[in-house]
Amino acid sequence: MEEERKNTNSIYIFPELLEEIFLGLPLKSILKFKTVSKQWRSILESKLFVERRRTLQKNRRKILAAYNCIYCRRPSILPESRFEGDEEIVYLHCDAAQPSMTCDGLVCITEPGWFNVLNPSTGQLRRFPPGPDPVKGTQGNWLLGFGRDKVTGRYKIVRLCFRDFYEFGILDIETGEWSKLRTPPHIMLPGSKSVYVNGSIYWLQISASYIILALDLHKENYYGIHHLPATWVTQETQLANLEDRLAMAMTTKVGPEWILEIWSMDIEEKGWSKNYSWSKTYSIGLAHRVVVSWPWEKRWFTPVSVSKQGNLVFYDNHKRLFKYYSGRDEIRCLSSNICVISSYVENLAPLPLKPSHADSKFSTSSCRLFPTRGSWKFKILRRNVSILNVLFTSAYYLSRRLGVT
Repeated sequence: MEEERKNTNSIYIFPELLEEIFLGLPLKSILKFKTVSKQWRSILESKLFVERRRTLQKNRRKILAAYNCIYCRRPSILPESRFEGDEEIVYLHCDAAQPSMTCDGLVCITEPGWFNVLNPSTGQLRRFPPGPDPVKGTQGNWLLGFGRDKVTGRYKIVRLCFRDFYEFGILDIETGEWSKLRTPPHIMLPGSKSVYVNGSIYWLQISASYIILALDLHKENYYGIHHLPATWVTQETQLANLEDRLAMAMTTKVGPEWILEIWSMDIEEKGWSKNYSWSKTYSIGLAHRVVVSWPWEKRWFTPVSVSKQGNLVFYDNHKRLFKYYSGRDEIRCLSSNICVISSYVENLAPLPLKPSHADSKFSTSSCRLFPTRGSWKFKILRRNVSILNVLFTSAYYLSRRLGVT
């Protein structure tokens, strides 16, 4: 009788229904529910669930920024995020000067002798050597890339060396093994920043001529894009992933006014060939709204994301974050001191742990973004913010009266 009563009171929930419930839960709840049962854990770690949730989170993009601190030894996520306007900023405790690459919420940070791949959503960190054998040459001579094979779903690191020696390799994060790549059709200058878009990694080179080198991560084939908007490609041109399209951005001066132009690329595949076309998606006047630096200083802007209303978030090389409201042609400065890394989306993709992955700890940083209310730090911060607001407001109206762009 006792056993029958237990069976009568038990409730069985179909795995399909559990998955639909889990999809609507916040990240912290999902991470906790992994410890409830083996069945729940298998659902939450399945490739199908991870991919479905990642797709849903694309509509809830945030911004990932570096939080510099003298106590930073290993990358770690800060326990709280903050809002700048209506944009949520997630902070990664790391050295902003170190080269970093991102893909679908995962981050790859390079340091001498190691590639650090971390997932801020799950708290996993994996460290990989920069090659199968002792690497020759300096890290500054490498051309790096990080992205996802859209067929297999595996994340990969690319390392191309054109100076000191020729060596081209690709690392599969899941297996932890390096394999060789074919020699690229174009010699590229080291240090070019890479961008990942829809299964391919792109590098822009501007010297005597300009070209975009692309690598398909699944086929491991290179292809060059020579058809660019030639009238405005300069040393300050920036590549970016904007709404899963390759985008180029730069500022040009038309008369007395600075203009930020953003072009996006479309790919049309015909059999074995590909046709590339560019369309201008934004042309934003910066006069009297964004203080442009002196003519002898380099200045560039990089787009981050686009809201559902078509509003553009972008940042400059002077650590300022802006938002352009296209409906009313207005620009607002969201932050005047921020080290933006990229757009950010929550991703539950696991990083497999291999015996060779030494020292793979990833923790929540003990640093705090916000001092506790009532502390002396909080009072000083509040006073300094008030002073800065007055200074920036005064500088803005003074520049308008003097006609400074």
